[in-house]
Amino acid sequence: MKLWNKNQEKLFFTQSRNFASVQQLFNQTDDGNFLAYWPKNYRGKKTTLQSRNSLIGKFSEKWVADILREIIDEDLHVMQQAQIPAIGISYNSPADVVIATKNKKVLSRKR
Repeated sequence: MKLWNKNQEKLFFTQSRNFASVQQLFNQTDDGNFLAYWPKNYRGKKTTLQSRNSLIGKFSEKWVADILREIIDEDLHVMQQAQIPAIGISYNSPADVVIATKNKKVLSRKR
């Protein structure tokens, strides 16, 4: 089983370049270079990229779902962006990843 490592980071950046701009993915230094992460010794102006948060969130949610699919019982389903209205998980704020007994996006609480 592959765990999160530098290769997963590289895969994220490589795949994201297919639909995201350099400015959305990388920090830009004062002299115009692009960096994935700020080095400890960087002394120029630093910003936090909010645009990357959404992209890496989607990538890492899929990564987690794929790992769970490899290890869960075949009678269960791994769902991304599922809704469980009975416990307040709605369309406006769906669950990132759930393990469910039904292969549906809108789930009901099992009693």
